[in-house]
Amino acid sequence: MNISPRILEVHKKSFCANVYSVKHFRMIGLIDVNILYYDGAERVTLAYYSSSGTNNGKIKGLWYPIVGIKTTTGSFIEFTDYLNFVLSNSTNDSMAEKGWLAKSLFFYAAFFDDSMIEGFSCGKHYEDLLNIGKTLKYLYENDEFCNISYLDAHMLNDIVTSKKIYRGNRHSQRENYELFMRDIFIQAQNSFDFHFN
Repeated sequence: MNISPRILEVHKKSFCANVYSVKHFRMIGLIDVNILYYDGAERVTLAYYSSSGTNNGKIKGLWYPIVGIKTTTGSFIEFTDYLNFVLSNSTNDSMAEKGWLAKSLFFYAAFFDDSMIEGFSCGKHYEDLLNIGKTLKYLYENDEFCNISYLDAHMLNDIVTSKKIYRGNRHSQRENYELFMRDIFIQAQNSFDFHFN
């Protein structure tokens, strides 16, 4: 049975973050959520970032989802084969510079609806991803998070693509993460096809 994944719950106490850059101030963070898949609920770690600026219309202090962080300049090679494929097919020129926050998947095809805040996907996960972003904004501003000084691009990427199976889960973090990103990508493609066919 092919059932689209659905976010059920946010584990607020799992939120951890660290400064990513100072010149253009940005924070990166990780948050655990429960996602319902076809064979049950799984705990999954998602990656987010926040910026003090409003570049490209971003809202100051709001946390936005990312797939990961680019660790080399050029084509996508630092993630799993599937995530590299998704990012290559949702990013201009299929490449990016080192240090780039890999967020194109969540902007892909979203511009068709002016009522939506860009950066949270364009399908059924939009509201959930946006609500997580608002929750993280609140937690961060109220100092309700764990500050991990050693959280960097490599560590963030390693955590979200880990082969570790969390207690109570049936599948690895990597499998669950890829399935969720796959659903977001498919919905974006369907939205894109709908508006141009």
